[in-house]
Amino acid sequence: MLALFEIELEVLNDGEIPQTHGHMVHGHFFKILKQIAPDLCNRIHGMNGTLPFTLSTLYKCGAHPGIHTPEAEKGKRVCYRAGLLNDELVTAVSLAINKAMITGPVVIADIPFGIKAIRLLKGEEIHELKRYAAVAADRLRTFEINFRTLSCFRSEGRSLLFPETRLVISSLYRSWTAAGGHEIPDETLRRIARNVFPARYSLRTGMLDMGKYLLSGFVGYCSYEVDECLDRDERSALLSLLGMIPYAGIGYKTTMGMGQARYRIVPVKDPYDGVDEVADQASTDGSL
Repeated sequence: MLALFEIELEVLNDGEIPQTHGHMVHGHFFKILKQIAPDLCNRIHGMNGTLPFTLSTLYKCGAHPGIHTPEAEKGKRVCYRAGLLNDELVTAVSLAINKAMITGPVVIADIPFGIKAIRLLKGEEIHELKRYAAVAADRLRTFEINFRTLSCFRSEGRSLLFPETRLVISSLYRSWTAAGGHEIPDETLRRIARNVFPARYSLRTGMLDMGKYLLSGFVGYCSYEVDECLDRDERSALLSLLGMIPYAGIGYKTTMGMGQARYRIVPVKDPYDGVDEVADQASTDGSL
């Protein structure tokens, strides 16, 4: 099962959440998960490649993950999201969060929090993604991805700061296989990468201080157009991969808050190009 959970926390003491804190959410997540499923944690730590979960950074309750760091004022509520890609993790995380609600405060960035709720925002079996994709494939002409938290791709030790189609598809396919999705032929993936084109975008870059190193990334939106040469099966495969975005994010270090994204299929005659949404995000999420 694919599942997207939102965990709600209450700030118990005033403090300051650093702008770069995804690794701290990651540490908290594993600490409470290890109390329920130590063997699972050890297996995850020993995995190579794409891991079967993602985590957002903290954000204000009622909002969504973004680049703004919420205030840590006593009594205020903040949230983070956990995207899970298999049944074992869904069960273990549900138990771990519910146990932590009872056993007492958790600590993130040296600030104590009380866990108040866990909510399932979205959940489905991976075959349901495939079924929806098959139904909607004929309508796919343009889609838009909104990168809500700093995102990047890595190659040969460098950050790649533009969401080229091949990078997006490669990232989503790794998550698709990690979630148990069926194999998509290499030729299909190559044809998608060659025939889906960035058409409009508004992106800006920023930098995260990861302690021992700095990491560049980007936020904003990018719209993609699908060439008419892609057949129905290829469009269906593309839609199946896009369906992974809410659960898996896109790109590098998605288990530490990076790569949180949303997507939408743009109607053929939709004049909206996403500029207003980016402007709105800039005004509400703050500057990097």
